[in-house]
Amino acid sequence: MQDWLKVVQALLEKTGVPMGLGVEQLKRAFDAHTEAVKAAIPPSQLLVYEVKQGWEPLCEFLEVPVPRSPFPRTNDRAAYWERWNTRFKT
Repeated sequence: MQDWLKVVQALLEKTGVPMGLGVEQLKRAFDAHTEAVKAAIPPSQLLVYEVKQGWEPLCEFLEVPVPRSPFPRTNDRAAYWERWNTRFKT
């Protein structure tokens, strides 16, 4: 687990999000990174997407049909922490 956390930390720091930031600083760093990506990637090659939007924008961008099955919505905050606590119980 420690090795994985080190990789995540290194990745975040490479994208301009150093460890130890407060909530507001994290929001600003996230927004700055998003804007940098938008500036670097042509709009036709970039989908700015939030999973709460469901299948439609994702499938349209990928030029694939929208699946008939409902969009999976199993990764809510409560479910995440339940899985985390189950897996990493001390």
